Amino acid sequence: MLEALDLDPVQQQTYEALVDGALTVPELRSSLGIPATRIRATLGTLQELNLVERVAGSRGDPDRYLPVSPDVAFDTLLATREEELQRARRHVQQLAARFRANSDARDPTDLVEIVTGRAAVIQQVDQLQRSARRQIRGIDRPPYVNSGPDRRDPKTGMMPLQEQTMRRGVGYRVIYDMEGLATFHRLDMDIEACAELGEDARVMAGTPTKMMIADDRLGLIPLRAAPYEVASSVVVHPSGLLEALCEFFEVLWAGALPLSDHLAERSGGSADGPEPDDGRLLALLSTGLTDQVMARQLGISHRTFQRRLRNLMKRFGATTRFQLGLRAASQGWVEAGNERAAERSGERPNAGSTGGG
Repeated sequence: MLEALDLDPVQQQTYEALVDGALTVPELRSSLGIPATRIRATLGTLQELNLVERVAGSRGDPDRYLPVSPDVAFDTLLATREEELQRARRHVQQLAARFRANSDARDPTDLVEIVTGRAAVIQQVDQLQRSARRQIRGIDRPPYVNSGPDRRDPKTGMMPLQEQTMRRGVGYRVIYDMEGLATFHRLDMDIEACAELGEDARVMAGTPTKMMIADDRLGLIPLRAAPYEVASSVVVHPSGLLEALCEFFEVLWAGALPLSDHLAERSGGSADGPEPDDGRLLALLSTGLTDQVMARQLGISHRTFQRRLRNLMKRFGATTRFQLGLRAASQGWVEAGNERAAERSGERPNAGSTGGG
């Protein structure tokens, strides 16, 4: 942890060993397994940094070394580093202001760039996520350029970089295409894991393109939509085109169906809300997926899915899925937009039967 204060590993080990009590050079050598010459040089450096004090031995005993109290010893170093970071932050802000001031005079060809090749596209996706400071907006649909097992956590199915990005405070808003939910994603793995970390997910059928936008500074879309491929992509820098992509995403977002609240148990409904399994089922009903796909996503048989659905409909006195959505929304079990799912998926009136037992 002290590498941030320019202490090398040996200096850090030496100081931390002294925190447990005053030691001599031979004792440090024995404890750390480091040659005495290196220990002496390290102690000299720590003394120069005012992190360690030497106490002369008496009657021929070797000198002992004591650490300066950590809160005192590192206060000056921390203050110096914070001042350096503030200066660097101010310089970056000045550079950003210069960049914005000169952006109108930039060559239009500098506002977009073409990235070709699967490896290059993956690298650009990673770079875009690492550059985000506030928010990632994305449209997720097949095909998947980074779907290999080496790119995903084997336990959760999440992309490790997305998890790291979310844990440093970057929000994700993602529109999932139904085809991706039906063929690639797992509700009980990556979708739920992302929701628990705070991802706000919605679902839409027939999304027009893949897309990823970092803040309002960088966008990435496939170069070709038909035939659909990810062998090449367009990187879009701040421009009218990027602004249009941001607005395009917001229009799609407004029309998509919410998914993540019940998956992460973040529903804002009543205290008498759904059990987790019922919440997941209601969340999936909002996607318009087929019963078979929803059963697979829930890890249950089609027969069990039908039984759970019938029980929910009976509980709410609903004869159609559309009624179920309306009444669940009125009870605060789902967001008000979820009752549109049955209508969007083409449910006919009086189609209340859920199939055979």
